[in-house]
Amino acid sequence: MRRSFSVVVLTLFLISGVALAKDAPDFKLNSLDGKEVSFSDYKGKVVLVNFWATWCPPCLAEMPDLNKLYVDYKDKGLQILGLTVSSRAKDIPKKVKQSGVTYPILLEAEPVAAKFGGFGAIPQTFIIDKKGKIVHSITGARSYKAFEKLIKPLL
Repeated sequence: MRRSFSVVVLTLFLISGVALAKDAPDFKLNSLDGKEVSFSDYKGKVVLVNFWATWCPPCLAEMPDLNKLYVDYKDKGLQILGLTVSSRAKDIPKKVKQSGVTYPILLEAEPVAAKFGGFGAIPQTFIIDKKGKIVHSITGARSYKAFEKLIKPLL
């Protein structure tokens, strides 16, 4: 009896784990430099999608670490996309420059947030594997080391 219960629990765990790795939604947004960027442009890469706002101190605090991660791992298959939400357009370039970000910043991303299922707090980060599956959803700011620990096995 105990053994069959363990098998059932293990099976349910495995089934739920598969359900958690759902496909990332495709989207197209304009970047800060005026280019149209599509999520599908990065097929085959590990993509870190970070929703942030200009008025969010934790968002701004983690951006230098995200940029360092991008610089260190972009040649190994990592792409970071910063998606702005609830921000005044005139404030975005200043905040990006102050943080030293070199990865693409995409504008007016509220519709994309809804495609990801919505969330109640920012920063909100999704890590997507090379197959296009969401493998991590992270609410709140994280350090370089915390993000590195999650992305290295995927590269």
